[in-house]
Amino acid sequence: MTPDPLFTGDAVGGWLQLPSPAVAEIAGSVGFDLVCVDTQHGLIGDDTLLGMLQALSATGTPSLVRVPGHGAEGIGRALDRGADGVIVPLVDTAEQAAAAVAACRYPPDGVRSFGPVRPSWQGRDVFAPPRTVVMVETVAAVANLADIVAVDGVAAVFVGPSDLALAHGLPLAAQGDGGPESDRHAELVSGIAAVCAGAGVPVGIYCDSPAHVRRFRALGCTFTMLAAEQAILRSALADKLADARP
Repeated sequence: MTPDPLFTGDAVGGWLQLPSPAVAEIAGSVGFDLVCVDTQHGLIGDDTLLGMLQALSATGTPSLVRVPGHGAEGIGRALDRGADGVIVPLVDTAEQAAAAVAACRYPPDGVRSFGPVRPSWQGRDVFAPPRTVVMVETVAAVANLADIVAVDGVAAVFVGPSDLALAHGLPLAAQGDGGPESDRHAELVSGIAAVCAGAGVPVGIYCDSPAHVRRFRALGCTFTMLAAEQAILRSALADKLADARP
């Protein structure tokens, strides 16, 4: 399998959780290699998702949608609105990974209900398989990773570093250099990256900061997604306010 260039070459993506097409357009304008619209933990509903995907299209930025769960309905709705692919959370087994791939594809290759809507008026090949990215963030997923990455149609693995830490009894601070249990967290991430590399499957990870990008890139991750825009906005506002105080 030839790895998708969207998930290799040290690509850096953006992450959106606020329900705003304007914010999506701003994110798309700064040069991210891809942008994820998060409908699992974000505040974004179906109607706003459409406008955000349209805004990203206007800037020429590839889009992924992190769907709320494994359900084929949520995956289909994201793809019908024009997402280039989906990130499916909490995938623990090869069977769940295969179901996610099937939910992205029409029969006879999958189970997606036909009704492409936006991709059809965009003139896209509606039968081209969208990108199916599965999240590895649990003890079971780590144990079953070799089987998960062997599933045909899995375009990439994406690590949820916070859930990975919590699932293994580690503090959230373990994600950073020098944090408590950071060596153990690094072993988990590098182990995941090694299995993915052996299978020729790209592996990405969510990053709270540019420092985390550098850390996880050194551990073998082939693409990274920078912190959610709401976290960046809050941090920037707090810094500006502190600078403005006497």
